[in-house]
Amino acid sequence: MSAETTWLFGLPCSGKSTLAEGLVGPDTVHLDGDYLRETLNTDLGFSKEDRTENLRRAAGVAQALNEQGFDVIASFITPYRSQRELIYEKVDDVSFVHVQAPVEVCEERDVKGMYQQARDGEIEGFTGVDDPFEDPEPGEADLEVRTATHSEEETLKKINTELDIKFDPSHLFVGRWQPLHDGHRTIIDSAADNGKDVVIGIRDTELSEKNPLTAKERKELIDEVYGDHPNVESTIIPDVDTVAIGRDVGYTVVSVPEEVAQISGTDTRAEYEKSELLAGQHFGD
Repeated sequence: MSAETTWLFGLPCSGKSTLAEGLVGPDTVHLDGDYLRETLNTDLGFSKEDRTENLRRAAGVAQALNEQGFDVIASFITPYRSQRELIYEKVDDVSFVHVQAPVEVCEERDVKGMYQQARDGEIEGFTGVDDPFEDPEPGEADLEVRTATHSEEETLKKINTELDIKFDPSHLFVGRWQPLHDGHRTIIDSAADNGKDVVIGIRDTELSEKNPLTAKERKELIDEVYGDHPNVESTIIPDVDTVAIGRDVGYTVVSVPEEVAQISGTDTRAEYEKSELLAGQHFGD
């Protein structure tokens, strides 16, 4: 499954960073405008040219992370249409979310007092006071959310649902998948082919004779096999040797059928070379 970027833009204090934090998942990186200003982009000011360069660099980082398999949630003011057009050009798979809130509401939320400082002339070029914010034209943004009239929970649900960023998994399969084989596919497909949302947890095991494939290699194989299943996600998790289950936790633990458990990953590894396993040559028709 390819990685993508969701770009939240809007006035200062409109709620971009708060929403971004609520959208971050296990394979997601949050690119925040304030953080990049304090690290990568300390050499830039707040002229239109410097702001555009700030966003150009941020878009480059987002694209690089996407290419490494990480989804990105970016939260930047991004006030000009030309800047948003630049980001469309730099990031292969990006969705824009306009986080809309009236200036007066943003100013009420401003715990740092930046709006007042801008009105007092202490800050120059502040978006929403003495520097413009160009509202998106019809069709420019993939989604608009209004944080002044909707709760954080309602807004996050709207973004997740309409942009299909997250789903609520009904089935979790955790394993080493060394390698993913037909037995594994039988139990996963029993849920995935029936429209259930599925998460495949890949244990990040140390390399050994029993575990010859890295977690990244296993993830790439699984993503290739289930690339046409939009209801299946894979994620790398820390290695585990114990799972503790409490009472009334709200889910069911299901055992693997005996005929499936008999399919041996050890035998599969002995029969095929590593390159053949990664190419999926061990799968049945």
